[in-house]
Amino acid sequence: MEANQTLKTYLDNNFAVVSVDTRNKILVCTLKVEYVPINDFQALFAEISKIVKAEFIKKMVFDKRSLKIFHQPSMTWYHIIWKEEMYKLGLKTYRKLLPTDSIFRKSVEIGRSKIKLDNPQFDFAKFDIQYCETLEEALEK
Repeated sequence: MEANQTLKTYLDNNFAVVSVDTRNKILVCTLKVEYVPINDFQALFAEISKIVKAEFIKKMVFDKRSLKIFHQPSMTWYHIIWKEEMYKLGLKTYRKLLPTDSIFRKSVEIGRSKIKLDNPQFDFAKFDIQYCETLEEALEK
């Protein structure tokens, strides 16, 4: 499948573009900025929740390549609260695109470890989470 072949834009604001491939039940969230304040991040994901529910989304591609600032509280909320809610709706598959910056990537790794340590009840293993380098790869996997 080509990257934009069947993607329809559902949301386009200052922070992100959210598109959906309704045939394959894939949502693509592409961040457009270097940093998303947590309140705006949570508001964005509240909107994504509505789309996940309405379109029966089974897979999400989260393109964070524009980010320059890693924010642990946002990452913790996204995993512990948001992903658990989406799991109940059937969204269990995630593909992530990270900035090429090695410090950012290391921050993500450390952040995941911190979530595991601070939230032992959260089970990363129940999700299919893979990191990809291109949108095409993320859509295919």
